[in-house]
Amino acid sequence: NPCTGRTPRVHRLGTKQMRIILAILVVVVGALAYVRLAPVKLTAVTLPTAVGDYPEAGGFTAVRDVSDAMNLATVEAAMLALPRTVKVASDPLTFVTRSRVIGFPDVTVVEERDGKLAISAHLVYGGSDLGVNKARVLALLASL
Repeated sequence: NPCTGRTPRVHRLGTKQMRIILAILVVVVGALAYVRLAPVKLTAVTLPTAVGDYPEAGGFTAVRDVSDAMNLATVEAAMLALPRTVKVASDPLTFVTRSRVIGFPDVTVVEERDGKLAISAHLVYGGSDLGVNKARVLALLASL
């Protein structure tokens, strides 16, 4: 420092602090890799049969009447056109859509039964999907 004539002190991290930072970094990168790369476990779902919208914690289900424009084939084509979406099962028709940055998986199940088409989307990890599944389902329905 020119005013005091003293040399400024530079704080350097010690070996212990560096190991702690490295351990935290390894845990964070490992957790992100797990979310991105771990296989998604598919579980059986019971979908409602009455026409309507069914919000739930971490997901959303919509049931509509089947029509020429809204059936399994058109929904499958529309789902596969979505970014970061892959078909993972055919019975029931099941898709996994991953978030853009971290790759959080959301599962969408589509069933046609008794003249009704049910589309249910829900998160895999966490407690809130911040409305992305509802937005995806409603946008999908609007596009048909």
